[in-house]
Amino acid sequence: MKIRKLSYVLCLSLLAGIILHSSVSAQPTSLTKDEMLYYTSLWKGERFPDGRPKVSDDIVQRMRYVSVTEAWQTLNGSSDPIEGQGPTSFGEFRRATYTNQYYGGFKMMRENIVICGRVSTIHFLPYRPDLNGLIQQQGTKDGRGRGQYTWGIDQLQKGDVYVADVCEAMLDASHVGDNLGTTIWTKTGNGAVIRGTLRDLYGNLDVNPNWNVMVRDFRPQANSSNLVIGINCPIQVGYVTVMPGDIVLGTREGVVFIPPQLAQKVVETSEKTRMEDAFAHAGVKEGRFTAQQADGGFTPEMNKEFNKWMLDNADNMGKFFDDPKAAPSPEFIRTYVKERESMTAPK
Repeated sequence: MKIRKLSYVLCLSLLAGIILHSSVSAQPTSLTKDEMLYYTSLWKGERFPDGRPKVSDDIVQRMRYVSVTEAWQTLNGSSDPIEGQGPTSFGEFRRATYTNQYYGGFKMMRENIVICGRVSTIHFLPYRPDLNGLIQQQGTKDGRGRGQYTWGIDQLQKGDVYVADVCEAMLDASHVGDNLGTTIWTKTGNGAVIRGTLRDLYGNLDVNPNWNVMVRDFRPQANSSNLVIGINCPIQVGYVTVMPGDIVLGTREGVVFIPPQLAQKVVETSEKTRMEDAFAHAGVKEGRFTAQQADGGFTPEMNKEFNKWMLDNADNMGKFFDDPKAAPSPEFIRTYVKERESMTAPK
């Protein structure tokens, strides 16, 4: 009798465990917190409660003055210290760098407003009744609203950039109109990158002078014929794999997605290049430098002059840029000069 009772209790426990572990999320490809931590484990800094990397506000603000070309060039030569990184589908082994982080061909709602911030992703697939019904059913259990197209917007944070893969831009059904545009702007104070189309162009233009969106095109159709397969999951934008927590930089040049662990490197490399270019351009205009010297061929004498120029102007470097905020901080400049001098000091 005791054995039967024990067996009954064990069966109930097993059944409860199966039920517990068979719970699902509304979107099959959304990352759990543990998955987010694992797949973004190279990031060692602050995170949002769901595990998404949270690159500092300082780095994000400084990233706005980086050009897409500079960001791509730094990423194209950067790799991570991971054992075994590099094998390709053809079997050869090579140094693995971030070569596929840029994509172009977007239309910008406002060409003079940079889009830059922490990525929050959403992934749409073409509509399929059976899958859509189950996603909607689970979403209802999870307390989500009827419209799947709002689910990714509901959890946006201040400073986020909303990045959407809408069926890889194959459908003309527009995802964001002026109602959703107003909501995204209000929640984030930032822009959006939509691998798809936008509706209500003039309504979106009225949302806020700083609200900007990058899209494939503008269309009048409302969102339809799709379903949400994942939120804050890996998505594809053109030929770029985008991860939640990346830093996105979008300008007229196109859009580049920067892994969080490389964001500081991209910013600092750009700020160094920015000062080198300002110094070289002035020398060319004065007739003192040749084209080859200005384009990375500094002589020893030019390097000494450049170091002195930076120290002399560390506290007012902003006067050399159209936007004074593009200038690196005095602390950064002085540290950079010390770094350069240590590399040329006698050993």
